Amino acid sequence: MAVLSIFVDESGDFGLDSDYYVITLVLHDQTDDIASMLSTLTSQLESGVDGLEPNRAIHTGPAIRGENEYRDLPIQTRKREFTRLFAFARRVPVWHQTFAFRTREHPERLKLKGAISRALSIFLGENAEYFLSFERVIVYYDNGQAEVTDILNTVFNALLFEVDFRRVVPAQYRLFQVADLHCTLELLRLKLEDKKLSRSDMYFFGTERSLRKDYLGKLSHKEFGRRKIRP
Repeated sequence: MAVLSIFVDESGDFGLDSDYYVITLVLHDQTDDIASMLSTLTSQLESGVDGLEPNRAIHTGPAIRGENEYRDLPIQTRKREFTRLFAFARRVPVWHQTFAFRTREHPERLKLKGAISRALSIFLGENAEYFLSFERVIVYYDNGQAEVTDILNTVFNALLFEVDFRRVVPAQYRLFQVADLHCTLELLRLKLEDKKLSRSDMYFFGTERSLRKDYLGKLSHKEFGRRKIRP
């Protein structure tokens, strides 16, 4: 059975507290075996870092800002954590589609929800042949925001046939953490365009050129639109 896994994560909220709202889909055709890559990443994370659990989820935003579990860790450790997931994301055979919104352009919750629904519907519609080639689609989301849960259920069930929704625990799925990484990088791209990078962003990445060249540019080949069509 041809099965497509879709991992969904978001950055931002539906209020006025965020300048941006980003939602990312990471798509994995389960015929592509990623077991060895997962094993390598797990071994790297189990090699030992003071203050971090070996079976941890990598949270890229807090790693950049030095928050939560990364609060008392030196920047070298936080960068190593970020780089491990980044390297995994570059190698693993998955694709991503990211939708980004400036909240000032959608100042009301319903308007933002509508914009996200339209963007997702257009994406699925334009790529219906790809999605309908799978006998089953499994959507993984952590149910972090009720609006996103509602959008996913409504749009996917309207446009696809066999869709299974599963609530994900971030630490159990590295591809969900890859979706988090793409959300973080897209948020950084928007902030870079708008000249709104924070001091912690600049401290972590060093320069705008380094962020653009060494990180944003090096994952562009993983965009869904750049995939090679299989015969």
